[in-house]
Amino acid sequence: MQHQDTETAQQRGSRLVSGRKFNADELQLMLLWLLRDGPAYGYQFIQRFGELSGGYYQPSPGVLYPALKQLEMRGHTQSEHSGKRKIYRLTETGRRHSESHDEQSRMLLAILKHAAKKMLWMSQSRISVAAAAKATGWLPEFIQARKDLQAALLTESDPDHAEQRRIIAILRRAVKEILKK
Repeated sequence: MQHQDTETAQQRGSRLVSGRKFNADELQLMLLWLLRDGPAYGYQFIQRFGELSGGYYQPSPGVLYPALKQLEMRGHTQSEHSGKRKIYRLTETGRRHSESHDEQSRMLLAILKHAAKKMLWMSQSRISVAAAAKATGWLPEFIQARKDLQAALLTESDPDHAEQRRIIAILRRAVKEILKK
């Protein structure tokens, strides 16, 4: 999990909605995050991802169990058999690793929840925008403003350096304003 990830949150969110899910490192970080709540077995992880994503994302056993095995090999988890199930627990090494990647884990979970909400919006908007707004809590104007920003950035995808600096300043001000609560 030493991989340097230059992919942005927006790109990760788009990847989720377009059908590609998490890479191995990301899945392992989320598994460690979930284990911070207590021990779990494989199916419980699948259920938890389903809950977090509104049923949109549930890793298959073929993806989940190799990730859990890697975590165990790295000393981040321990497992024990309980009947037919294998229960995974977070080790102190795993807890420290998870805590040192807390911000990344929170972002991955936020991306998962956002992708689920976006999928819900898309499915409900086929019925009506009002149904989508009711299901997600997102105002139609909120969705349109996001689309407008994306369109504006796409139309300005080849600016000179002076224009890039102007756009950067605008976006940084917008980010500060959005994060101000």
